[in-house]
Amino acid sequence: MTTLAAIQGEGWAIVGCDSKVVEEQRTFILPRDNGKIVKNGAYLLGAAGDMRAINLLAHVLKPPVPAPNDIGVKLDKFISSKFIPALKQCFDEAQYGEKGEQDSSILVVIHGTIYEIGSGYDWCHDESGVYAMGSGGDYAMGAMLIAAEGKKRTMTNARSSIKAALAISARLDPNTGGSIYLQTQKWE
Repeated sequence: MTTLAAIQGEGWAIVGCDSKVVEEQRTFILPRDNGKIVKNGAYLLGAAGDMRAINLLAHVLKPPVPAPNDIGVKLDKFISSKFIPALKQCFDEAQYGEKGEQDSSILVVIHGTIYEIGSGYDWCHDESGVYAMGSGGDYAMGAMLIAAEGKKRTMTNARSSIKAALAISARLDPNTGGSIYLQTQKWE
């Protein structure tokens, strides 16, 4: 499994991940340029669950591009009506998942906005702007929420919180480890 952690601010989002993958009794440490968070066009995309999901997100998915003024409700509508169908079509054509569901949790960042996409292709925002998923996700979420308490939300504080949260997850979750990688998306 894996751990992804993300924080959304005003007009920006920072996403972090570990680099350890455990597959069938073998452990892999992924390189920075082929990891669990990828840049695909205007998107940052991450997946926790199967490596197959991130492979498809990085190398097969051709995500639609929202208009520059698609923010707030307009962006939510775009994600629901354009991005999710393109994602589902990509996964269906690759025979990933079954019965209308896929096998991973997916993090999508577009226009500095984070969307958490579930196995049934539903999406959600959290008013806290703090996200974590994967086998170490609960540890990361707790660490980030405590670190953020009483602090101003800045990109510097967010980077520090995500790095600390992933380090804690690596200490407590046997499926999390290796290097920590962060990616930032700003939207003006």
